[in-house]
Amino acid sequence: MAKKVSRTTKTEPIGVRVSPRTRYLMDVMGRTQRRSLTAVIEAAVESYATEAESSLAAHTWSTDEGERLLNLYSKAPHLCSFDEEIDAKAALAALSD
Repeated sequence: MAKKVSRTTKTEPIGVRVSPRTRYLMDVMGRTQRRSLTAVIEAAVESYATEAESSLAAHTWSTDEGERLLNLYSKAPHLCSFDEEIDAKAALAALSD
């Protein structure tokens, strides 16, 4: 089931393991670009995403996690896990009742 996220949440923390060399590279990038580590990672992810991935994310984004799941399921069901597919189908069935 989708977890609830506070409406006041502006960013979401994640845990990532990287090698010491990669961590140092990110630190150097942040220093040369005068960015925080978070900003370096966000910029890297955005530049690495393909046009199709960026477009899909833009078209399926919602602040509501349940709505995001339904949007993703309607546009790209093959990207949903088995559990997400079950949740999306249950939500759609509940909406049609």
